Amino acid sequence: MRMVFAAVLAAAALPLAACGSSSSEPSPGAASSQAVPMVTAVPAATAPVTGLGTVIEKPDSPPELCLGPVRESWPVQCEGIALSGWDWTANPPDAQTDAGSPLTRWGVYAVDGTFDGATLTVTGAVSLALYDPMAEPSTPPAAPPDLSVAEWDAVEVAVRAVPGLISIDRADGADPLKVTVVHDDGTIQQWADQSFGSGAVVITSALR
Repeated sequence: MRMVFAAVLAAAALPLAACGSSSSEPSPGAASSQAVPMVTAVPAATAPVTGLGTVIEKPDSPPELCLGPVRESWPVQCEGIALSGWDWTANPPDAQTDAGSPLTRWGVYAVDGTFDGATLTVTGAVSLALYDPMAEPSTPPAAPPDLSVAEWDAVEVAVRAVPGLISIDRADGADPLKVTVVHDDGTIQQWADQSFGSGAVVITSALR
């Protein structure tokens, strides 16, 4: 495990921005042990999913579902995943710009659909104020491994290359790195567990 971990951290230290790579490559010094390959694209969903967030339609752009932060301007601003089949008649916007200006409209919804890794094809939606989710069972996360400050920093560098990254957070030195992505079918979490040790990184899928 340590050799795999070292290989991933060595890869993270490479100038990723310069080469445009989003995958971890094994370190030449890692002997026969190789880093577990990171997925290179947001995984598609094999079953229907639900996303909670802001649906926004900007001038000359298709509707998007923003699963991360929304900038509180007028109109609001955010970037999200493309929506196919969105209907403002069935789901009236919460707000929109004046009719005399380029129209931007938006609202906050729970959106059901199928996800191919890039586009959410809508099968249903409800205002988030009316959404009543079922409680999901949860299991306590594994205790994080004992890593140095430099190793934790390197883990974060590696995780920032995860496709569909929305947010990264770590409350204090005793907590794991908490990561939210657009969608994970389990392969991103598996990569993190095998690369850095179980409990080091907790992946949450925004589309569930």
